[in-house]
Amino acid sequence: MKNTFLSVLLLLFLIASGFGQDLIGIPKEGAEEVVRKVMKGFNLDNSSKNESFNYLKFVNSAGTKTLIVFFSEENVSTHTRLVCDFSEFDFVVEELNDKYKKLSKTSWEFSFNNEIYVINLEEKEWYFVVTTKKK
Repeated sequence: MKNTFLSVLLLLFLIASGFGQDLIGIPKEGAEEVVRKVMKGFNLDNSSKNESFNYLKFVNSAGTKTLIVFFSEENVSTHTRLVCDFSEFDFVVEELNDKYKKLSKTSWEFSFNNEIYVINLEEKEWYFVVTTKKK
């Protein structure tokens, strides 16, 4: 009961602090609720599972973005990958430029709770990937 209460308090803090795309450090229990609140239009997708990884997968309602939140053995999120259709490219880059310190054409950083995080954008042939992790 105490752990659930602490998890709810942490989730409320993260939501109130505008944790947005920065979903690192959240507990798996309740992660779906956090993602739905900070990333509007994303819903949990259980259509496929890879048992080699501890993760939750979310897809936006348009089907143009897939968010994968990876968790440690302790079920705390360690990093995220946002896989996007190129139709989202300009919007995503503009959002990254507006919210974070730009390091290069494909890299940004920000700090939260005395930790530095790095965001990297990688273009593939048919899609692009935005990875967020601790530095």
